[in-house]
Amino acid sequence: MTDKPEAWWRPTTPEEAADLEQQQADFKAQFGDFQTVLADGFWLGSSPDGQLLAFQFKGLDGSIHRHTLPWHIVDVFFTQFSVAVDEMGQRQFALKEPAGAA
Repeated sequence: MTDKPEAWWRPTTPEEAADLEQQQADFKAQFGDFQTVLADGFWLGSSPDGQLLAFQFKGLDGSIHRHTLPWHIVDVFFTQFSVAVDEMGQRQFALKEPAGAA
């Protein structure tokens, strides 16, 4: 169980926050052009024995890319996934125009 049920993925100390920010910056720098690898569809599943989390992505060109993660790192994946989605939401919220005028 967690002490932060609504945002369990968020860092709790300044050190964790700084480490996470650096990890995200490093990832973005090495990833390259996000638009060039845009997916047009995806599927998620589990291996029959439950030991692998499976991902399949369809590229805009119709190509299929498959990846799996072993069970022992799925929790790390979901933490990093949650951090990235939270960041997306914050950035999208920041881009929205304020509703109405005072």
